[in-house]
Amino acid sequence: MAEILVLGAGLTGLTTAMLLARDGHDVTVLERDAADPPGDAPAAAWTGWDRGGVAQFHQLHLMLPRWREVMETELPGVLDALRAAGGLDHNALHHRPVAQTGGWQPGDERFGLVTARRPVLEAAVASAAARCPGLRIRRGVAVTGLLTSDGGAVPQVVGVRTVAGDVRASLVVDAGGRRSAVSRWIVDAGGRAPVDERADCGFVYYGRHYRGAMPAGVDAMLTHKRRPTRCSKMNGTAA
Repeated sequence: MAEILVLGAGLTGLTTAMLLARDGHDVTVLERDAADPPGDAPAAAWTGWDRGGVAQFHQLHLMLPRWREVMETELPGVLDALRAAGGLDHNALHHRPVAQTGGWQPGDERFGLVTARRPVLEAAVASAAARCPGLRIRRGVAVTGLLTSDGGAVPQVVGVRTVAGDVRASLVVDAGGRRSAVSRWIVDAGGRAPVDERADCGFVYYGRHYRGAMPAGVDAMLTHKRRPTRCSKMNGTAA
């Protein structure tokens, strides 16, 4: 029996699992994609690793200053592995002309971010997770449903059903992404639908699929346009 199950071995799942394991918990990560990451070989990550469950797997990712700051404080080994694999440090503030920024000022280091292509980024995180005591990663194990308690007015999630058999746990953390079926499984088990929370983060990005008039550019990387960013929150029960 695993004390904590994390569903999904992406960036969120692995970093969550490492933080929980570091706090002394027994953690198992279940990942449906069977292919193992290529360890500490960034070239192999780029050319020989595929993650069918991850959209835009070969796109460039900017890991924003808040992420970099948290990693430096909580999981510095992740940044060490990423930089060793070719991840680059970049300061978005100083992408602008000196005439606008006034040059480097004390405290500007907090705007530093880290960039890498997603295979290199995820392989570095997976490499750090593989060395984390108290953490096991089981790849090629697809979750097919939830295990819930039989008694009580409110059913409790006590594990998951997988293609390899049932796995029980004290807590199940869903890190399966936007297409996760866990919300539907909770409702099917007799619980309430998880609550979506929205917060205005103050920025927006435009991808290659965007259609419509672009706003006037005011910066090399930033625009003035704002829209709410959607995030989801679920409790640990089927209620």
